[in-house]
Amino acid sequence: MALAVCVLLALSGCSGGREDSRNVVYEDMRASFEQSGLRASNIGIFSKTEKDGSISYGECGSGVIFRKDGNIYYALTAAHVVRDETAQLLVFTANTEMKSETPLPGIDYSVLTQETYDAMLYAETEYVSAKDDLAVIRFSTDEDLAVITVADADPSMDDRILCVGNPQNEWFAVSYGKVTSGIEKFGETHGYPSNAMKHTAYMHVGSSGGAAINERMELVGITPGGYYSADGKTFKYGVLIPASEIKICLAEWGV
Repeated sequence: MALAVCVLLALSGCSGGREDSRNVVYEDMRASFEQSGLRASNIGIFSKTEKDGSISYGECGSGVIFRKDGNIYYALTAAHVVRDETAQLLVFTANTEMKSETPLPGIDYSVLTQETYDAMLYAETEYVSAKDDLAVIRFSTDEDLAVITVADADPSMDDRILCVGNPQNEWFAVSYGKVTSGIEKFGETHGYPSNAMKHTAYMHVGSSGGAAINERMELVGITPGGYYSADGKTFKYGVLIPASEIKICLAEWGV
């Protein structure tokens, strides 16, 4: 998975990290996020494939709820997270108890218990953008989940953001950083071109499709990927598809 071969790992496949970016915390933003209840607007996404009597699960991705209609929730994610049309989508929420088997040696993730997968919610893809690495999914639940507001404006250079995702199975982890570029055209991400902005918030495997949130606790972007050193060990920067592109996607969908 790569936005740029050997340099970018897509965020349901990102790794590495600037030496200090993982430890950056904006205490005021952390307090605002905790008080907002918006942790419950974030979700995790797995794909489930059944073949020849066996079941397999894909890498974890992320997403964020932007709309609720009764017990039906609509979430934004990265298109490449839901690209396998033959797979069933599973969603977990902040209320899902994530139980793991013994971690496998030498790799960065644990195997979840079958009980955990069975407790997840079934989801369907509503819309895939023709312009960016963005998609809308829907699922239903009686859980009382939060809904985030999409910002009216894109972030500006040096704006502080926080990103939420599931990097390396750190469920609903939050990282902090600043926007470091205007909108740029990035190469195709798994066949999906993207107009995106660079940022410094740390991310890793499982962050794809996660939310980028501004100081007003509004959604200013969806994270499709991040860039690394050639050896894959050092995180260079992440990217986010900004609010203006999200609104184009939602308008295309018909919202």
